[in-house]
Amino acid sequence: MNLEIQSRLSFYRRLEEVEHKKGISLVRHVETGQIYVEKVLTQYDKSIYDWLQQSKLPYVPQIYECMEEDGTLYLIEEYIQGITLETYIEQFGCLDLDAAGRVIEYLCRTLEKLHSHIPPIVHRDIKPTNVMLQGDFKKGQGIVSVYLIDFNTARVFDAERNRDTELIGTRGFAAPEQYGFLQSDARTDIYGLGVLLNYMLCGKLIRDGIYEDYPEVSQIIRKATQIDPEKRYQTAEEMMQAVYQSMCFDTYTDKESLNDKTVTVETSAISDPYERKGKIRPAWTRFLPPGFREGKVLNMVVAAIYYIFWIYFCLTVEVKDHGEPLSGTWLYVNRFVYFMMFIITPFFWNNYLDVWNYFPLVRSPKKIWKLVGLFLYTVAWFFLVMFVFVIVEDIFR
Repeated sequence: MNLEIQSRLSFYRRLEEVEHKKGISLVRHVETGQIYVEKVLTQYDKSIYDWLQQSKLPYVPQIYECMEEDGTLYLIEEYIQGITLETYIEQFGCLDLDAAGRVIEYLCRTLEKLHSHIPPIVHRDIKPTNVMLQGDFKKGQGIVSVYLIDFNTARVFDAERNRDTELIGTRGFAAPEQYGFLQSDARTDIYGLGVLLNYMLCGKLIRDGIYEDYPEVSQIIRKATQIDPEKRYQTAEEMMQAVYQSMCFDTYTDKESLNDKTVTVETSAISDPYERKGKIRPAWTRFLPPGFREGKVLNMVVAAIYYIFWIYFCLTVEVKDHGEPLSGTWLYVNRFVYFMMFIITPFFWNNYLDVWNYFPLVRSPKKIWKLVGLFLYTVAWFFLVMFVFVIVEDIFR
């Protein structure tokens, strides 16, 4: 160890070994008395730690010292006072839907920032021991904040590689591509999130069984842990949106609060009767028409008025052909065409049965692309209905 590194580390007095095999120790700054974590790493990517030190991401331990010599990296990083997710599950059991959703929310926000780096940074080791929770658990306060730790196995995505050259990850949580079949990318972390969500809810790895209490949640887990990365959620934002749509939170953490360590914004005045009770919405409600799925009175009244007017119009509208009123079969065919043309408005625009997942643009997290997609698909639907009608009319009339 050279003199510069010795000098900088001399300001930190070692207190105890946290994990001897990993070279992790608690240290105290001799002048300020502040507690930090010292790490001595032999497996690392220094460029990632350099970026973490500069970017100061919320809910990732801050890096204060980052020094390298002869294939060894010396780190001084923020001490997160809390317990790992693994310890939490051991002490308190599996998480409920609200708590599990909150953990996924925090992790998705963090991964969103890592994956948006150019080139993307992939954590590659998302597991319960690498997730730190803060909160006054003994007093029933619950989870306040969630940190993603341990970037030893993280790597920068290399577009020129077609597979990983090192087999790194934790068995049971590692994605198939981490075993050398493909290159790890952002979707590798999505796989880890899916396994983690399953583990939080039922205490099992995917190979031992998938959480089945609520079909919507099971669907999220299954999609996130597909063997083929192309069939998974493609971004952390996309997975988080799926969690929002399928899992109800007792409280909601504002996105802006995740960018500010000192502020936690929560909304307790929730109008949805299921969310207010901290329960997931029953599976059958997803088949109700838009306006009735959440059980909100105002939404149901507005939707009922719209549907009544819409159906009444389609049943009573008069259609003329060359100035003469139509009657009989072709009158009802025309009314059915009107019905089909406008069915897209309430159903497609409100993502009925998660139909957006099957269409580009509308599944984009960016609102501008979503709006463009909604407009284009609506116009395309109108033309398709009219085209089919014209063909049918030419053949049978």
